[in-house]
Amino acid sequence: MDCKLIRLDLVPFHFGEIEDGARRAVEDHLAACPECLRAYFALKRSAETIELKPSPAAASRLRDAVAREVERSSGPVPWSWWERPLAVAVACSALFVAAAVAGVIG
Repeated sequence: MDCKLIRLDLVPFHFGEIEDGARRAVEDHLAACPECLRAYFALKRSAETIELKPSPAAASRLRDAVAREVERSSGPVPWSWWERPLAVAVACSALFVAAAVAGVIG
């Protein structure tokens, strides 16, 4: 296989996201081509040593968003205007059905 084609498959090969036939072709080529093997090792080294940290601005926005979410979810949730009557109606309906099933209501 051509080195240009193999180098296109090195990233999916490294992360295990490659079909079996292509994987075997890359493995066979790497065993025979020292240049592509060096390219694979360079890719592997950079993928394993990269530090993925958010920028200070992104970290600050993330902290603020988490603080807002914690603050919003820490207190009791107020009932909406329609939730109380709906809850009462559902409870009354359940009582009516239970009484009808028990034979209390005619």
